[in-house]
Amino acid sequence: MKTEKIKLYRMQLGMTQTDFANMIGIDRSYLNQIENGKIRPGMATLEKIARGLNKSLKDFF
Repeated sequence: MKTEKIKLYRMQLGMTQTDFANMIGIDRSYLNQIENGKIRPGMATLEKIARGLNKSLKDFF
């Protein structure tokens, strides 16, 4: 999984980590860890992220 794409897609939308995390219902520090490759999100969280970014799951692999 390419978690760095999450940050790229989020930034293309002009959203801060805080705004995006609040929009999809996760903690900002958790999103930060995902974007920086420190942890891998579970499938449910990845689905929330993908929906929030208007992407499909395959865009992250």
